[in-house]
Amino acid sequence: MNSRYYLSILLISSIVLIAFMAMAFNREINPEWKRYQSEYKEFLVKNAKDESTRERAEKIDIGIQQIYVKSLKRADRCMSCHRGVENPFMADAEQPFRQHSGNYLENHPVAKFGCTVCHRGQGRAMNTREAHGEEHTHWDYPIIPSTYIQGACAQCHDLEMLKEEGGEKVAKGEQLFREKGCKGCHKVDGKGGDLGKDITGIGSRPFAYFSMKSVVGDHNLYNWIKQHFDDPRKIVPESDMRAFLSEEESMLLTTYMLTFMTEEMPRNYTLIKNVVLPKTDGASLYKMYCVACHSDGKASIYDEIFERTIPAIMNPAFTKTIDNEHLKKMIMEGRKGTQMTAWKSDAAGLTDKEIDEIVNYITRNRPDGKPEPFEYAKFSTDAKNGEDLYKMRCALCHGDDGKGGKSRLGINLRTKNIDPEFLAMTLRDGRAGTPMASFGEKGAGLKDQEIADMVSYLRTFSK
Repeated sequence: MNSRYYLSILLISSIVLIAFMAMAFNREINPEWKRYQSEYKEFLVKNAKDESTRERAEKIDIGIQQIYVKSLKRADRCMSCHRGVENPFMADAEQPFRQHSGNYLENHPVAKFGCTVCHRGQGRAMNTREAHGEEHTHWDYPIIPSTYIQGACAQCHDLEMLKEEGGEKVAKGEQLFREKGCKGCHKVDGKGGDLGKDITGIGSRPFAYFSMKSVVGDHNLYNWIKQHFDDPRKIVPESDMRAFLSEEESMLLTTYMLTFMTEEMPRNYTLIKNVVLPKTDGASLYKMYCVACHSDGKASIYDEIFERTIPAIMNPAFTKTIDNEHLKKMIMEGRKGTQMTAWKSDAAGLTDKEIDEIVNYITRNRPDGKPEPFEYAKFSTDAKNGEDLYKMRCALCHGDDGKGGKSRLGINLRTKNIDPEFLAMTLRDGRAGTPMASFGEKGAGLKDQEIADMVSYLRTFSK
């Protein structure tokens, strides 16, 4: 009984082993690339239009095709399967026999550039699955989907050129990147906000850098970026990213993200026709760094993601009350305790001149005349009385702790760098066009002394 059982196990194991050996042997003597080359050769022979063409086709050798591009330190064997990539006769053939689309190879010959410099993938691999790096093979840089392939063009070419010469998607992605104010939250090459991750070199980051738990489909960089644009908190639950994008916009931005590479192409591979410096006027800078949070700046906005009210920084009542020096200081130093980044050169990378341009843009429609000074410095204040008044008059909107947020209309008051004179005038006059009412004698009826006491209490928040 026992001997029969063990003999059966041995027999089954032997059959399985022989089957695997046969499969491995067949794979070695008849690999995928060899089958493709044989089919390619057979097709050319069969469809030759004359005898000389047929003779040339019959002389095609079957063997591994490898290109080593010394300047790029790349070995590509892609043409072992894609033998027809430079053959015009294969323009309408199925893959992997089809000629390369467009006229790209006229200026990018395979012998000089290889394939993976643009398409990525594992150049030394000898079968489709491993070469393309798809289906969870954990290859860091799988082949780029054709939807995003233009992101590779910006390794060597400027965006102005690409707009007109086959790179319109990546050029539109760059424009969206500016218009959506992405650098308001993300640094690129040391310049930008700090609410989000630094995205310098994101196009070169390896697979392990990204959490793929919630990514649908193949777990790779391209799907992660695209799906994060579609629904940031689905991919990264703790994300504070505000993204309201159409399907086309998220695809264009994904394409542009692939241009952020850490590697530099050799100089003899680059072709820059138009050196266009970034615009540094106030409108362009505001759009790049401020619009993502403040929108057009004309109305206060309650942000459900940040759970706070974003102030209206172009509201006429605001620009009339605040002077340029104080506004510049707020932008430079940020507002600690809030999501407002410090934008000075050693923080977010903006120069004094750039901040001045933003200040001038924000205040460009400042109403004529100045509000009546409050002269806060002349008052002897009572912070305890100010606390009682605050709890009675202000806590409903700004919270007992002054942090605002969580469905409250008021902004966060727990911050440094707020000029007490500016606070006092705001309390006295209110801010027309926002929920901030006037608490002075013409409004809620508080005396100047009471307002001064409240300001004294508000200043304790910064401590």
